[in-house]
Amino acid sequence: MLIISLFTLFAIVVIFLIIKEKKSPEFKAYTEDLLFGAKWRWHWAGNTITKLWCYCPSCDATLVYDDSSCRSIYANVKKTDFICENCNSQVVSSVTGGNKSYAIGAAEREIDRRIRTCEYKEVLTNQC
Repeated sequence: MLIISLFTLFAIVVIFLIIKEKKSPEFKAYTEDLLFGAKWRWHWAGNTITKLWCYCPSCDATLVYDDSSCRSIYANVKKTDFICENCNSQVVSSVTGGNKSYAIGAAEREIDRRIRTCEYKEVLTNQC
């Protein structure tokens, strides 16, 4: 009876270790890419992208945004510009179609697309 109990305990421990050793999906290492002309970075919480924001590809400064065209009745194009204050207020990136929330959503959709098509793997091989 003792031998059966020890064998059962051993089997449970082995199963637990196998389950625990499951690796995180490869795409979770994908946390940075060049999208719309800017460097975007994010974190993963489960399978959800969090803390998504863009940075200057030249100096790595956090970009600020201007989506004032989305509130103007005179603007022909609704867009969000991402501007580097460190590079003489240069517009680094523009996302047409809507305000800041739309632009962040567009970046997230592009990240999801690159994961589905496995394009993200090219970025992972080029990261240092």
